[in-house]
Amino acid sequence: MRHAQRLTQVSAAEEYWARVRNAAAPVLVTTPDGVIVAASKGVAEMFGYSGEEELKRVPVTELYVNPADRTQYVSPTLRNEGQMRSAEFRMRRRDNSEIRVLTNVRVISMSDGPGYYEGVLTDITALREAVEQRQQLEAQLHLARKLELVGQLASGIAHEINTPLQFIGDNAVFLKSAFEKLTGCLDSGARGGRGASASALADLQGVLKDVSDAFRDTFEGVQRVRETVQAMKEFAHPGDLEITSTDLNQAIRTTLIVARNEYKHAADVKTLFGDIPPVDCRRAEINKVLLNLIVNAAHAIEAAGKPGRGTITITSTTEGSDVRIDIADTGCGIPAAVMPRIFDPFFTTKAVGKGSGQGLAIARSIVEAHRGALTVSSTVGQGATFTIKLPATAIVGDAPAAVDAPNVDALIG
Repeated sequence: MRHAQRLTQVSAAEEYWARVRNAAAPVLVTTPDGVIVAASKGVAEMFGYSGEEELKRVPVTELYVNPADRTQYVSPTLRNEGQMRSAEFRMRRRDNSEIRVLTNVRVISMSDGPGYYEGVLTDITALREAVEQRQQLEAQLHLARKLELVGQLASGIAHEINTPLQFIGDNAVFLKSAFEKLTGCLDSGARGGRGASASALADLQGVLKDVSDAFRDTFEGVQRVRETVQAMKEFAHPGDLEITSTDLNQAIRTTLIVARNEYKHAADVKTLFGDIPPVDCRRAEINKVLLNLIVNAAHAIEAAGKPGRGTITITSTTEGSDVRIDIADTGCGIPAAVMPRIFDPFFTTKAVGKGSGQGLAIARSIVEAHRGALTVSSTVGQGATFTIKLPATAIVGDAPAAVDAPNVDALIG
């Protein structure tokens, strides 16, 4: 009986090794210390060897671009868990060219020896190259979108600064002429004595009123320029890429100043700011989400073609442990058939050349990276409401949770 059992065990082991060597899939079996004991034809071809015997003369660590991957990751995982699923490694062919390999490995026990590591390998080099190429194309599209928005903002900001500068300049010219006129009035009054004083005084009072108005307008223009420049500094300050406790009401005010040229000809903005707690976020990224939604609201109002001016209503409230921002417009609305795709990358309802279909997709990725949510509701012909929900800052003493930034560039920055 013992002899029969040994024969059965030997037969089972021989059958297993035969299955490995004849497997259609690339299968590699090694000892725990890295000696290759069996390999299918597919594995030998994957690594550029003539067959199993030639491959068996190579230590398995030499197949890794970084040999430490096996000693520091594969072996400890297999010892602790008995298997390793869907792990990707950079590996090396016989000609030293690099390939990307997806591996599924398990520990097997055989009666004719110690345990072995059995791995089923898949060459995903072509797939990885395709993914990287797509990421490069997406990065180029994101850059194009960024440059487009930077151009739009630059034009708007230039207009916002140029307008007050124009009337500041006009007022300066007027003040110069008023000063000359005032000097003339004083000289005339001095030469005319008491008989001319009433007329000179009337002229003087008129000039003084105009001068007062000019100073008021000039100060208002200077204030507008100062607000615009300050808003730009707050909007995209490099330090704002760090996670900080942020007042979203102030972020909305800043964004409205930056985007003013985009909406002022089409819509009035109504803000309903609630008493909201701060939010842990990357302020520059959230500013850009707000910018995208405000600009989209203005474009929707323009596209609706309704008589009169539209309205963009921005509301901030608390909802449980979240801060909620609603940006509603009275534009054309979003058709039900389009709604499921509104956040898809490269999807846009705008005319060719008017949008890349990246704005909302990136906006949602930014919000979700902050452990929040971006949703939309709409009625065709009446408008749409985009809702941002972000978790409020933790209570004092709790460390703010880390946020993973999306693997794409922000809308602008």
